[in-house]
Amino acid sequence: MERLVTVKDMAQRYGCSLPTARKYLRQIIPHMEEPLTAPEWAFREWEEKRTVIPVEVSRKRREAILTKQKTGRIIVPRKR
Repeated sequence: MERLVTVKDMAQRYGCSLPTARKYLRQIIPHMEEPLTAPEWAFREWEEKRTVIPVEVSRKRREAILTKQKTGRIIVPRKR
Protein backbone atom coordinates (compact mmCIF):
# COMPACT_ATOMS: atom_id res chain seq x y z
CA MET A 1 0.00 0.00 0.00
CA GLU A 2 1.29 3.42 -0.92
CA ARG A 3 2.16 5.99 1.74
CA LEU A 4 -0.50 8.56 2.65
CA VAL A 5 0.24 12.26 3.12
CA THR A 6 -1.22 13.63 6.36
CA VAL A 7 -1.98 17.15 7.61
CA LYS A 8 1.23 17.13 9.70
CA ASP A 9 3.30 16.13 6.65
CA MET A 10 1.77 18.93 4.59
CA ALA A 11 2.28 21.55 7.33
CA GLN A 12 5.89 20.47 7.80
CA ARG A 13 6.68 20.49 4.08
CA TYR A 14 5.23 23.95 3.41
CA GLY A 15 5.85 25.49 6.83
CA CYS A 16 2.23 26.51 7.23
CA SER A 17 -0.41 26.22 9.96
CA LEU A 18 -2.55 23.11 10.36
CA PRO A 19 -5.75 24.80 9.04
CA THR A 20 -3.87 25.88 5.90
CA ALA A 21 -2.48 22.35 5.49
CA ARG A 22 -6.04 20.99 5.74
CA LYS A 23 -7.16 23.44 3.04
CA TYR A 24 -4.33 22.29 0.75
CA LEU A 25 -5.11 18.60 1.35
CA ARG A 26 -8.77 19.12 0.46
CA GLN A 27 -7.66 20.54 -2.92
CA ILE A 28 -6.03 17.19 -3.79
CA ILE A 29 -8.34 14.90 -5.72
CA PRO A 30 -8.74 12.12 -4.51
CA HIS A 31 -8.43 12.58 -0.74
CA MET A 32 -9.97 10.92 2.33
CA GLU A 33 -11.75 12.91 5.04
CA GLU A 34 -11.54 10.74 8.18
CA PRO A 35 -8.62 11.06 8.86
CA LEU A 36 -7.75 13.76 6.33
CA THR A 37 -5.12 12.15 4.06
CA ALA A 38 -4.24 11.81 0.40
CA PRO A 39 -2.20 9.23 -1.52
CA GLU A 40 1.37 10.29 -2.22
CA TRP A 41 0.96 9.96 -6.01
CA ALA A 42 -2.01 12.36 -5.94
CA PHE A 43 -0.01 14.79 -3.79
CA ARG A 44 2.88 14.73 -6.31
CA GLU A 45 0.48 15.38 -9.22
CA TRP A 46 -1.17 18.26 -7.33
CA GLU A 47 2.22 19.77 -6.55
CA GLU A 48 3.41 19.49 -10.18
CA LYS A 49 0.19 21.09 -11.38
CA ARG A 50 0.84 24.11 -9.13
CA THR A 51 4.45 24.57 -10.28
CA VAL A 52 4.80 27.55 -12.63
CA ILE A 53 7.72 28.97 -14.60
CA PRO A 54 8.03 32.77 -14.15
CA VAL A 55 6.97 34.93 -17.11
CA GLU A 56 10.17 36.99 -17.22
CA VAL A 57 12.39 33.93 -17.85
CA SER A 58 14.05 33.83 -21.27
CA ARG A 59 13.04 31.21 -23.83
CA LYS A 60 16.40 29.45 -23.54
CA ARG A 61 16.15 29.24 -19.73
CA ARG A 62 12.51 28.07 -19.95
CA GLU A 63 13.55 25.20 -22.24
CA ALA A 64 16.36 24.24 -19.84
CA ILE A 65 13.93 24.16 -16.90
CA LEU A 66 11.41 22.03 -18.80
CA THR A 67 14.13 19.61 -19.93
CA LYS A 68 15.38 19.23 -16.36
CA GLN A 69 11.82 18.59 -15.10
CA LYS A 70 11.33 15.84 -17.68
CA THR A 71 14.67 14.11 -17.18
CA GLY A 72 15.01 14.56 -13.43
CA ARG A 73 18.19 15.21 -11.52
CA ILE A 74 21.40 14.75 -13.50
CA ILE A 75 24.65 14.14 -11.63
CA VAL A 76 27.83 14.67 -13.63
CA PRO A 77 30.87 13.06 -12.01
CA ARG A 78 33.97 15.25 -11.81
CA LYS A 79 37.59 14.39 -11.27
CA ARG A 80 39.87 16.73 -9.39
